[in-house]
Amino acid sequence: MADPFFSEIKYLGGRNLDFIEVAVDPGADVSDLVVTIYQSDGTIRSSNPLQGLVPTQSGGRDIYVIDTTSTDTFTGLALNNGLSLSDSSGVYAFFSFDNRPDPVTAVDGPAAGLTSTQIGQAGSGASLETNDQGASYQVQTDPNPGTIPCLTLGTRVRTPQGPVAVEELKPGQLVCTYDGGAVPLVSVLRRTLSAAELAANPRLCPVKIDAGALARDRPTRDLWVSRQHRMLVVSPIVKRMFAVPEVLIAAIRLVSLPGISVDRSAREVTYFHLLFDRHEVIFAEDSPTESLFLGPEALKSLSPEDRAEISALFPEALSGGVCPGRTIPPGAQQKRLVARHAANRKPLLQGEDEGA
Repeated sequence: MADPFFSEIKYLGGRNLDFIEVAVDPGADVSDLVVTIYQSDGTIRSSNPLQGLVPTQSGGRDIYVIDTTSTDTFTGLALNNGLSLSDSSGVYAFFSFDNRPDPVTAVDGPAAGLTSTQIGQAGSGASLETNDQGASYQVQTDPNPGTIPCLTLGTRVRTPQGPVAVEELKPGQLVCTYDGGAVPLVSVLRRTLSAAELAANPRLCPVKIDAGALARDRPTRDLWVSRQHRMLVVSPIVKRMFAVPEVLIAAIRLVSLPGISVDRSAREVTYFHLLFDRHEVIFAEDSPTESLFLGPEALKSLSPEDRAEISALFPEALSGGVCPGRTIPPGAQQKRLVARHAANRKPLLQGEDEGA
């Protein structure tokens, strides 16, 4: 059995954005596994047991998410510099991070007497992630083309004239929206990624959503989207968690569910970004999904040419004037929502027209 480890640390992002992920072997007993958050002076800020949390599955492991904005009296992780992962057998990891050059020496708790290992600085809006079970950590901001919301070649988009392949859509063409009616498409941006680019950066590989994976007959055909492309989720669980009937969830957060996976077999991928006058919920393979949302990460991910076009079409986008068309929960809450759907075996589209 492999030791548990911190798989991702998201911090300094502001209210409702910070979280800690712990990865363990599938089915591992976590009854006495605890994440202890230390302040820079070595005192304990909070103790967070994993027992009682519902895991998601990713990369063949159980992933437990600690939302520090709900378990902690402080906002985010900005005031602390250390994390320990321990159980009754000892301390598996004791890390420090952010812009302090000095490590943390714990004065109490499970890491008492230990000095932390400094693993880096992510900064606002980013996270520290590991690909080698905690041996090293890298900053991840998803700044690459293809990681922002986009559809792939051949995806059928609903229009008043019927389904149209995304590559055949033209500016000015009307596209059906989830809110009713149809709106004109302003621009279509595209980017083709070669097999070499996909091999060099696996995060560019698309997520495959099998036909019927979201609900009965939704999507109507297999659907491929980028990792950060968001699908609409409509359910009583959404209502209970967020006090709104529907939210947008990134496709990569759904991969723990049956029929949804990262397609690493893709040899070449062409991504399409659909721009409207505002952020819209449209239909791809009859499933409600988003158009391109011009948030800060999306703008950073676009090519200079695409940025120039967007700047000309939507000057307000560069000053933060574009609002999301639906609630987009923080990453940790997205994972919790998906985990609850998985635990209750509930479809992601309930109590709505499902494209009818």
